[in-house]
Amino acid sequence: MNVTEAILSRKSVRAFLDTPIPHDTLRDILSTASHAPSNSNIQPWLVRVVTGETLEQLKSVMRARATVPPQFDEPAYPIYPDALAEPHQTRRAMCAERQYGAVGIGREDHEGRLRYVYRNMQCFGAPAALFTFIEDGMGPSQWADLGIFLQTVMLLLREAGIDSCAQISWCRFATTIGELLDVPKNWTLYCGLSIGYRDPDAPVNAIVADRAPLEDFAKFLS
Repeated sequence: MNVTEAILSRKSVRAFLDTPIPHDTLRDILSTASHAPSNSNIQPWLVRVVTGETLEQLKSVMRARATVPPQFDEPAYPIYPDALAEPHQTRRAMCAERQYGAVGIGREDHEGRLRYVYRNMQCFGAPAALFTFIEDGMGPSQWADLGIFLQTVMLLLREAGIDSCAQISWCRFATTIGELLDVPKNWTLYCGLSIGYRDPDAPVNAIVADRAPLEDFAKFLS
């Protein structure tokens, strides 16, 4: 698989098979991903990989928190701006509607939508999860570096035939995750990444996200 194939075949998979991923595979991928670029080679990332009994413990804790109304921690950071401008708000809404539609959750079923969100906290059935953290006090450049690192991990997973789903929603449980995974208190959870093989029969995995045409975001000047 070349880089283009990895990019075009990567998608946010939201239903996984329980087929385990060998630890050696994950170790090799993370070792390679550490070569991702970062400003002045700061490498501002911290990673926790969770499988087996630890993952089951994490899921159990999350099931107890999956209530209505929700029992979120104080968010680690704002997921979206208070007023998300267009066309970004429309894109976000369309993404959500496609997911809810694929699993049969109606527009007015607010509790059903919340329950669907809680599936993030069960890693969508994936056998492995990865959590990334950034040290307190880091700035926008370091957050961008962390995003580049995460994208590198996801593309290397695709090269290995493995799927993933990056989940910013974990930041609503940042304090809980930090305590469970023995993360130093001066490190902030960025996001989680569910890792596994996609369930080919799950309707939600048939969703293909639209992308804006090149002309909408790029201008060539000469």
